[in-house]
Amino acid sequence: MYRFILSLIGILFVLPELGLAQSSAEPTLPGVVVTATRTEISPEQLTTSLTVITAEDIKNRQAETVLELLREVPSVDVVQSGSRGNTTSVFIRGSESDHVLVLIDGIEANSTTTGAFNFAHLTTENVERIEILRGSGGTLYGSQAIGGVIQIITKAGKGKPEGTLSVEGGNGYTHRQVFSLNGGIEKLGYSFSLSRFETDGFRSVNDDYRNLATSSRLDFRPTDNTLLRGIFHFRKTEVGLFNSNNFFPVPVPDPNARDNVTDYLAKLEWQQKLTQAWEYRLAGSLFKEHEKFSDDPDPDPSNLCAGPNLFFCDFRTRNRFRPKIWTGEFQTNYRWQEWSTTTFGLEYKTRQARTDSFTKEQDSMASYLQEQLRFFGDRLVLVGGVRLDDNKVFGTEWSPSASGAYSIPETGTKFKVSYAEGFRAPMLNELFFPGFSNPNLGPETSWEINAGVEQKFMQRLLVGLTYFHREVKDLIEFTPPTFQPINIGKVILDGIEVFGDLDLSRGFTLRAGYTFLESETSTGVLARRPRHRGNVQLNYRQEAFHANLNANIVGRRDDFDVQTGANIKDPAYVRVDLASSYTLPWQTPGVKNVALFGKIENLFNKKYEEADGFRARPLNFLLGIRATFGSK
Repeated sequence: MYRFILSLIGILFVLPELGLAQSSAEPTLPGVVVTATRTEISPEQLTTSLTVITAEDIKNRQAETVLELLREVPSVDVVQSGSRGNTTSVFIRGSESDHVLVLIDGIEANSTTTGAFNFAHLTTENVERIEILRGSGGTLYGSQAIGGVIQIITKAGKGKPEGTLSVEGGNGYTHRQVFSLNGGIEKLGYSFSLSRFETDGFRSVNDDYRNLATSSRLDFRPTDNTLLRGIFHFRKTEVGLFNSNNFFPVPVPDPNARDNVTDYLAKLEWQQKLTQAWEYRLAGSLFKEHEKFSDDPDPDPSNLCAGPNLFFCDFRTRNRFRPKIWTGEFQTNYRWQEWSTTTFGLEYKTRQARTDSFTKEQDSMASYLQEQLRFFGDRLVLVGGVRLDDNKVFGTEWSPSASGAYSIPETGTKFKVSYAEGFRAPMLNELFFPGFSNPNLGPETSWEINAGVEQKFMQRLLVGLTYFHREVKDLIEFTPPTFQPINIGKVILDGIEVFGDLDLSRGFTLRAGYTFLESETSTGVLARRPRHRGNVQLNYRQEAFHANLNANIVGRRDDFDVQTGANIKDPAYVRVDLASSYTLPWQTPGVKNVALFGKIENLFNKKYEEADGFRARPLNFLLGIRATFGSK
């Protein structure tokens, strides 16, 4: 197998030398971003820390899942509990995973029971870009945005119809098929994708994973000033939980624990431009999920269920979770002059949780006001805002923020500074779960400051440094002997982010990032968030060939022993991935191009764990072919 992999690497690097011309390696940036202000602005007008992962980045990395891409973002820690499909948590700047708000085309997708989002199943088909706001987004997004906001934005259909079909396969009986269609007909734009991913995994038993997903978006323009948009996502997954018995006094592989998840996201949105300066939008959306966990008594041919494991092995479990979120939104933007944009919005949400233990729902109403000011030819950008959330359980909460940026084009320098407050509302589990809840909980609250500088050198090098300080109080903790949650926790976070993008010429670019995180917490330890972490990417591009070598460096970090719960230190590790593609010099009517592509994850077969007791995947390679159809 290793000889085969090394031969493949050699072929992929030799192909482009067959007379191909070089092309620019300048990274492609989106024309606009929306998550930072809820309005379309250019990246140059950003006053906060926002990272954008483009469709081109996704293609270059040959990434099947969003979690692969998030590992490369400064201050973002991704922790997957074992193999593909197993629970995956994301922490931003040391935050808790339930302090990160996840939006898919503006639709909230966090769990209503735990508050966190499981990134294990979110794939990349039909994704135009991913925007990651590092730092509180409470003024615009309210609860669960203390740590930041991650928004996945679907492609908008336009132009001549274009279809893409790809198939790929690799070790572990892994295979994936993707079909996508994108285009426009007069006033209608459409995009659609359908994907299927399967693997038997790399463990002895019960390590398989299945993912069937579809994504669609329609944009209809009745007039030049109006837009009706419809969005629909569906996903069905099934995973074997090999590590489900890890918590036994004597852990053994679990041969039959399974987790099945089906989720739907739908949104209908109307936008209208009343005048050149005034526009509004109305939207309604639904997020609905059905998760079913099952675990039958384990067969015991080796007598592994004797002694302290006997109770667990004989226990039959069936759990169902049905979270649901209904959202209604109104937002209007008024541009007084070229230098001023005022945004006002109203938002109504109903969060519902249905489990085998309880059924509860929670209503909330929010309003927000934001002002963007631009002076001296956009050299100085100021943004300020405030939000009022009214929740029927814990009452009202204010979330103000202010930020500014000053650019000096002559020297390529940009300074940024911001202040923000945020909160996280108690989740329905914490409020209502029988025997382990407290209906009198208040929200967790936070405040933070950020300051940074970016510097360009000769249009070839961009470097940046950001300092952040965040304090979170009234953290919800489960305390013995009753283990009912109360607001007693506190955490203080300080950190520095450093990044650099360098054009090495001749088709090579280099990207690097480093994050230092210091924490002080009343909860004992800040688990699974390293003090030091970094990422290095080397890209090589020609007209028909691209290669990406990516290294993730994760330092030592606190964790909890999976059996005893004692505080331990997980060792540092470096994981290296390689991805490459080559467009064949072959043309035929109706086929725009055909490309060969491949990737190797964990290139050096590193043995490591992102969470104690849950070994990460070994070396995994995938090879594929992609055909794009349509007229040129």
